[in-house]
Amino acid sequence: MKILGLTGGSGTGKSAAAAAFAALGCAVIDADAAYRTLCDTCIPMLKKIQSVFSDVLYPDGKLNRKKLGAMVFSDPDKLLRLNAITHPYIRQAAQEAFDRYKQEGCVLCIYDAPVLFESGMDTLCDCTCAVLAERETRIARIMGRDAITREYAALRIDAQPDDAFYRARCDYLIQNDADLDILYAQVRQIYDDILR
Repeated sequence: MKILGLTGGSGTGKSAAAAAFAALGCAVIDADAAYRTLCDTCIPMLKKIQSVFSDVLYPDGKLNRKKLGAMVFSDPDKLLRLNAITHPYIRQAAQEAFDRYKQEGCVLCIYDAPVLFESGMDTLCDCTCAVLAERETRIARIMGRDAITREYAALRIDAQPDDAFYRARCDYLIQNDADLDILYAQVRQIYDDILR
């Protein structure tokens, strides 16, 4: 089984690209979805987060992701501290999923991870691909998707690596500023190249 690490900043359209790969029959592991599940179920991780970032849990013990996000997206040191806590748990969940898909005979598995390189998960991938989009496109997408202010959307983007970071590290790039047909064509080209 080949593993393609799919990455890129918030609002670039990683989910749309992942869906395009899924439509071609690829298995997809969503690191953000795994993180959200862990935020609801992984007591050891939540206790570590609470010990570093006090008062970020709801009364039911689940993580207030919006409150925590406001803390970490405005402070790179806090973001690094959060990632140091969460990445090992996300990595373990991904590895279990990789093993499961391999046993099922999957040919190409997509690991959709916004912090693929920062988490070290690129080392488990055969190749990597970044989805890129213009800043204003990203801001509009984030505001529409998450119902947040322009300022908060910009903060989120500014806390993430720029396009040059991905261009220097990735085997493939997808520019996602146009319609879905263009996105799907780029995905199909990458799919064919990997499985050639």
